[in-house]
Amino acid sequence: MKKLKDDLLYTDEKTGEQVVFNHYSFCELIKWIIVRYASKTYKDANELVNKSVLVNEPESYLSVTLITHELEYHWAMIVAHGDMYWQRGIPSDFKKFSDEYSEWEKEIIKSYNLKEPYIYLDN
Repeated sequence: MKKLKDDLLYTDEKTGEQVVFNHYSFCELIKWIIVRYASKTYKDANELVNKSVLVNEPESYLSVTLITHELEYHWAMIVAHGDMYWQRGIPSDFKKFSDEYSEWEKEIIKSYNLKEPYIYLDN
């Protein structure tokens, strides 16, 4: 298993824009989303995430922007259910339960001492 880290700093070489990607926290959050919203055990979620491309450390600022462009919920459902999961009736976002989801996510981040998955820095 790869050792995931937080506080990875990426810079866009063209614009100078920066993002801190908290890779460990991102992957842990994905696991807990899978547990909660895909009804898997933590052990199963851990195995699914560890077999996914999400454990690969991003190579560049662009790589991080491609990851963070999608909701963590969406990534979790892809890992748990595969591509095009929404065609099988699984919600592709949490609009219908956004208040509950937002509160739950805050609690998970706090309970497991996770960092926000990514932070775009102002120049």
